[in-house]
Amino acid sequence: MAFKTIKRQSIVEEIIDLFKGKFINGELKPGDKLPSESQLMEQMGVGRTALREAIKMLSALGVIEVKQGDGSYIVQGASSATMNPLVFAILLEAGMNLELLELRTLLEVGYCQLASQKALPEDIELIIEAGKTFEEKVRSKVRDSDDLTRADLGFHFSIMNATHNPLVIRISRVVEELFFGSIRKTISRIEGRQWCVEGHRNIIFAIQAKHADQIRQAVITSLERWSKDLDDKAPAE
Repeated sequence: MAFKTIKRQSIVEEIIDLFKGKFINGELKPGDKLPSESQLMEQMGVGRTALREAIKMLSALGVIEVKQGDGSYIVQGASSATMNPLVFAILLEAGMNLELLELRTLLEVGYCQLASQKALPEDIELIIEAGKTFEEKVRSKVRDSDDLTRADLGFHFSIMNATHNPLVIRISRVVEELFFGSIRKTISRIEGRQWCVEGHRNIIFAIQAKHADQIRQAVITSLERWSKDLDDKAPAE
């Protein structure tokens, strides 16, 4: 297990974000033992003070357990209930795929329907533009799956923003970001990219039509295709 060098200035936050990324990509799991402090400092290129502060915060969030004389471990469960620890609390739940997918479906249908009601003309333009950005990357055969995944999430974020509801935006972003790794796996396949393009187009059309049932069907159809790939262990193309 290797950690990349931290390059940006908000070191403590960057360290925490890096751990979050390891959770999302499945590189860190409940019960895993972390490298030693000196190893983490070397791998990340950070100082002892910043690393200890980050570990302290992650410990306070209930994500890491520090065992004196034995090292630091990812906890087996999570107990936090506030919004920031929610990301880690969900990630640390075992066997959560179906439950999390159901939550994503519920939220995505809801925020798309709300956006159809509250979106301003400029919001619709931004949604369409986000869809086009993803399609352009697909057409140009971008090989960077991370870049494509960020573009896909950007499309969904543009719809969330069109709800003009800060709570909906915040909670929905948290849940969508949890799927970064599995979305990336699907997008790494040519057919997966085409599914996303088709799904985006159907969702945009339904939102513009302001048709609640059509929005629901477009979202569910898109997620059903994607969910079939969730547990597929075949190598990406």
